[in-house]
Amino acid sequence: MLETVDIGSQSLRSYQESAGVEAIEELRRLARPLAQARILHLSATPYGGGVAELLRSEVPLLRDLGVAADWKIITGDEAFFRATKRIHNGLQGASGELSQEEQDTYLTHARRNAELLEETYDLVVVHDPQPLGILRFRRKGDGRWIWRCHIDTSQPNPGFWEFLRPQLEGYDAAVYTMPDFVPLDLPKMKVASIAPGIDPESPKNIGLEDRTARRVLEWIGVELDRPLVVQVSRFDPWKDPLGVIAAYRLARSEVPGLQLALVGSMALDDPEGWEVYSEIRAAAAQCLSALG
Repeated sequence: MLETVDIGSQSLRSYQESAGVEAIEELRRLARPLAQARILHLSATPYGGGVAELLRSEVPLLRDLGVAADWKIITGDEAFFRATKRIHNGLQGASGELSQEEQDTYLTHARRNAELLEETYDLVVVHDPQPLGILRFRRKGDGRWIWRCHIDTSQPNPGFWEFLRPQLEGYDAAVYTMPDFVPLDLPKMKVASIAPGIDPESPKNIGLEDRTARRVLEWIGVELDRPLVVQVSRFDPWKDPLGVIAAYRLARSEVPGLQLALVGSMALDDPEGWEVYSEIRAAAAQCLSALG
């Protein structure tokens, strides 16, 4: 059985101040026809990255609306997650080829995760490439399956897309962050775009007292009397952290005393993260040496 993520509980009442009473009532009205509908969100990791952050807010709110929503994560070894990371990069246009061994690893784990998904749902939302192949190895039944793609696949590496495209057969719809991210030869299905949202009541986003904020910044080495540039993201080459450091180096010549903070975290499904982190540290050291 696939692991279910424990997400606790939340109430829409907590959002009345930030969203307004009318928005809350509209959500409850729209949710009434879905009362007791069984919905599954399927992803690769319970924390780290935008998908986990979105689901940690969305799933408990769906439950508060009366929807029987679950969030489960797939299982995989290091070889699988290295293969899916290459697929993730290839779909965004990275060069290279997906080896036969990597293809076999992906499909073997897709089959295994399909066997572990024992429950049935009215709707299954599959997030990003890692769990995409599961539908190929299980009966769809009366449920509907949606691929929620959180990356830009408008110009994928042809070899990677040739492997992944057949995995979409049988899906009822695909949802992208914006229309420009949709590949031209997506299999025939409904396509929608939904921009990601920020949860104003998440602990990450709630306001801090000035004293607390200042103490945290001082603790990590930020000098409050100097200008500061910040990038908040995963340690991922597609976030271009080395480009941020290069831009900072140029800006520093125009803004004396400028500071740079690259703030991020690691995701369980991203073995490349520590490699990028090491590259960032090396580039930062070289930048500091050059600046004297």
